[in-house]
Amino acid sequence: MAGTPQHMARELARLIRGEIEPRDFPWLSEKERRALGALGMSMLKSGKPDVAQAAFGVLIDLEPDAAVHHLMFGHAAALAEEVREAFLSFGRAIEIAAQEKRQAEVASEAFLARGDLLLRLGRMVEARADLADAAQRMSDPNRKRSIEAFLAT
Repeated sequence: MAGTPQHMARELARLIRGEIEPRDFPWLSEKERRALGALGMSMLKSGKPDVAQAAFGVLIDLEPDAAVHHLMFGHAAALAEEVREAFLSFGRAIEIAAQEKRQAEVASEAFLARGDLLLRLGRMVEARADLADAAQRMSDPNRKRSIEAFLAT
């Protein structure tokens, strides 16, 4: 039966193996999409970027204007050391989220993630600019102070 957790897991495994495409998942309900996002998050925490990328890739295909999906795909790509993919995904998340004030946190997280990636690449000027943008949008005062302290050095 389409939509059961077992069926979703089998289909996701087929996606990872390249047997099907993300567009083969239009049957996912809103609840199943949230579950797929949760699966992607747990795979990130477990250090399994390929499964996380597959999960977030499906969500991007179904909801291409959801900045958070691009952000999380970027994190999975960065974990897999796919720097170009991560950079593009963080950029897309910023592009979408920066347009709406209510998505300031997503934009902040995307700027922060891209800034971190740029730091690792040794691109200090660009990294500092992204980190400054992250701090400007950050609502958590402790994290904001931490970023500002880094930028002051």
